[in-house]
Amino acid sequence: MGDGDEGVAEDRLRVLAQAIAASPHNLVSRTARAELTTRHIPECRAFARQLPTDGPLLDLGSGGGLPGLVIAIVRPDLEVHLLEATGKKAAFLEETAARLRLPVTVHRGRAEELARGELLRRFRIVTARAVAPLQRLVPWAAPYLHRDGHLFAIKGERWRQEIEDAKAVLARFDLAVLGDPSTHPQLGEDPADPLRPRVVMIGRGS
Repeated sequence: MGDGDEGVAEDRLRVLAQAIAASPHNLVSRTARAELTTRHIPECRAFARQLPTDGPLLDLGSGGGLPGLVIAIVRPDLEVHLLEATGKKAAFLEETAARLRLPVTVHRGRAEELARGELLRRFRIVTARAVAPLQRLVPWAAPYLHRDGHLFAIKGERWRQEIEDAKAVLARFDLAVLGDPSTHPQLGEDPADPLRPRVVMIGRGS
């Protein structure tokens, strides 16, 4: 992304933060609203830069667009799809994407119900942030994954316990943890970028 593109991205991120803060639909908590520009959007921007280039990408439970709309802003090289079950939030995603001129596709509905037809096994990248523990997230994400696809889940300090708790579910879907903050430095915290999130990468093993 060139200097001009970086400037456009920064402008769009500012507009996104303003739109989330101004929305009447409680897209984020009051605390998160106060930290949009200092924590949440920078974390999502760092996450977007961690992702590979081989889309298309589906963001599960997009809510207010964190990280889905941020990914679409920062990574124009990716074909981005957003999935959201709540109608008002899905409408916000559509309206904000149109306002920012982002070529994203919004899918309205529950993950369990939309994992059929044209969306089945379509995505090489599936993302999730603050959606659910891995034990619940994996069954929602698995049907969307292309055979060579990967789930990238932003996780908190309990990521090791979540992996342990999800072992049986991962085995049921023939999936495995292919990377985590302890095995892949690029998926963990970075002293030079303290807002880079912890990420667990899941896919089909060799």
